[in-house]
Amino acid sequence: MESYTKKALGVGQVFIFILAGITFALILIFGYRVINEFLEKGETAEFFQFKNDLESSIKKIYPEYGSVREEQFRLPSKFTQICFVDLDAEVNDKLCEENVYACEVWRDAKTSAKAGGGYDAADENVFLTPLAPIKMKVYRISMLSDGFLCVPVRQGTFTLVLEGKGDRTEISS
Repeated sequence: MESYTKKALGVGQVFIFILAGITFALILIFGYRVINEFLEKGETAEFFQFKNDLESSIKKIYPEYGSVREEQFRLPSKFTQICFVDLDAEVNDKLCEENVYACEVWRDAKTSAKAGGGYDAADENVFLTPLAPIKMKVYRISMLSDGFLCVPVRQGTFTLVLEGKGDRTEISS
């Protein structure tokens, strides 16, 4: 009689191990999903914080003619480059080598009949690589030359020099 009890106990232990394995696998799968969603929400929050910081920095300094500030910005590390385009300047084909999408938007803005073309004709003047989840348009900007500025983003950060010009903000790196 004892041998049957030992065999039954062995089958019961196997069933418990299978059930424990399935439970462990389910916890891993759901845990991975929750952690992944948490990280994505964190990246989204970081992006929107960056967007707000950039917009407010540029808008705050433009009326302060001659004021110069160096500011460091932080965005999710998946972005490798940021390009700023002065939509009122003449289109520079050098931008097409840096960022094709930004070049197309600039050309469309210059040739648009909407609001006379330029700044008012486009919905964005800041471009990220890879593309940003939403369009970004800051207050009027200009650059010393070329009509655009592309800055590499290293480990999620980059630095800009902002100078108030009274009617716009001049950007350099």
